[in-house]
Amino acid sequence: MKLNDTIAAIATPRGAGGIAIIRMSGSDAVEIAARMVKPGGRELSDLESHKLTLCRVYDSKNPDYMLDRALVAVMYAPKSYTGENVVEINCHGGFLAAEKILGGILESGARMAEAGEFTRRAFINGKTDLSGAEAVLDLMNASSEAGLHNAALSLTGELARKIAEIRDGVLSLAAHVSAAADYPEEVEQPEAEEVEAKLSALRAELGRLAEGFNTGRIMRDGVRTAIVGKPNVGKSSILNALLRFERAIVTDVPGTTRDTIEEVICVGGIALRLIDTAGIRSAADEVERIGIERSESNIKLADLVLLVTDSSEKLSEDDMRIAAAVRDKKVILILNKTDKETVTEFERTAEELNISPAAVVKTSAPKGGEPEGIDALEKVISDMFVCGGVKYDEVYLTNERQRDSVLKADTALERAEDGLKTGMPYDLLFVDLEDAMYALGEITGETVQEEIVDSVFERFCVGK
Repeated sequence: MKLNDTIAAIATPRGAGGIAIIRMSGSDAVEIAARMVKPGGRELSDLESHKLTLCRVYDSKNPDYMLDRALVAVMYAPKSYTGENVVEINCHGGFLAAEKILGGILESGARMAEAGEFTRRAFINGKTDLSGAEAVLDLMNASSEAGLHNAALSLTGELARKIAEIRDGVLSLAAHVSAAADYPEEVEQPEAEEVEAKLSALRAELGRLAEGFNTGRIMRDGVRTAIVGKPNVGKSSILNALLRFERAIVTDVPGTTRDTIEEVICVGGIALRLIDTAGIRSAADEVERIGIERSESNIKLADLVLLVTDSSEKLSEDDMRIAAAVRDKKVILILNKTDKETVTEFERTAEELNISPAAVVKTSAPKGGEPEGIDALEKVISDMFVCGGVKYDEVYLTNERQRDSVLKADTALERAEDGLKTGMPYDLLFVDLEDAMYALGEITGETVQEEIVDSVFERFCVGK
C-alpha cells in the first residue's frame, strides 16, 4: 500500500439515493479534482477550506460534457479527516453519476482506495489512535443505542484516555524503580509496600476494563438470544410477537421449524439477535435431527436463552433435558399458551427447572389473536442486560484484540508482583513493567505491530 499518493472512492452505498459522496485524499487531490470540477469563474484551489460550494462537474475526457451539479468541499491539510488535502464531491445519488465522476478522477491520476485506507491514513497522520479507528468501525456497524453511545465515547478518545492514565501510572513506577536501580546513591529506593500498593491499584484498573469486555461486546454485537424448547410450544409465535410482524411460519404441526431463523430487535437500548431454533425432541427424522443439532449449537453460543414451555401441558422428559442443557446460561423461562387451560404451576415449574422465579414470564401468542406478556418479557430482558450491567458514563472494551492486550498487561504486572514478593531486584522488575507498557500501547497503536494494524483496517469498507 502506497501512502504518499492520492486515493479516491465512493463513500456512500451504491445505488439510487438522495446523495452520493466521492472522497479524495492526498497531496494532489485538489489538482486532480480541478480537472473536472468548475466552481464558476474561479479555480477550485481558490475555494475557502471546509465550505461547500455549488460546482459543475464535467467529464474528464470532454470538458464541455457536464455530468452533474454538485456541492464540493475542499479541506486542506492538516485540518481534515486524514490529515491530508481532502476533496469531497456531493453529487446526486444514482447508479451512474457517482461512478462516472469517480472514473474520471481515477483517469486523472488518483488511484482506488483500499478498504479502510482513509481511516488508516488518519491513524498514520496522528488524527486518531487505533482504538479510535476501531470506534469508527463500531459506529458504522452499531445495531443498538448502547453500542452507538459506546462507540461515540471511544471516538472522542475516552478509551484512549483511560488507557493512557493506566500506562502513565506504569511508566511513572517504571521510571522510579529504574532510576533507583541505576543511581542508588542519588535516587532513594521505593519501599516494597509502596510498589506493591501501586501495582495492586493498576491491576484493579485493568481488572475493571477486562470485566467490562463482555458488556462492551454485547453493546456492540447485541445479545445472542436463542429461543429454544420442544416442538409445538410456540417458539415461532414468541419470535413473531417480539418482532411485531409475522416472520416465522406458525402451524399446529410439531417440527414446522426445521432451520434457524435470525432477526434483530432493540430492547432497552440493547440489540437482541433473536434465533428461532428447531424444536428439540428425542424422536425425529433425519432432516429434523439436523435442525436439532443446529439448535444445540446455538444454545452453546447464546448469551441468553428463552426457554419456551407449554403451560397447558405437564413438563415432559424433553422439557427437562432441554432445561438441563441450558443450566449454565442466562435463562428466561416462558410459560406460553396461557390463553388455554393451565396445567403447570408457576412456582413449581421454575423450581423443577432450577430457574429463578424472577426470570419466569407468562405469555400467550395465539394465531390471529393479540399476544400477551411480551412487554413483561422485554422488561425482564432489559433488567437482566441493561439495568444490571451497562453504565452509560463508562467506556467499554468491544473486541478481543483490546481485551487480550489488557490481559497481557495485567499478566506482566502480576509477574512484577510475584517478583517483588520473592525479592527480585528492581532492575529486573523493570522488564515486567516495560512489558505492561508495551501491551497497553497495542490498544492505542503506540507499540502495535504492522500485522495487527492490517487486521484492524481490513475489516473496513472501501471509502472509509
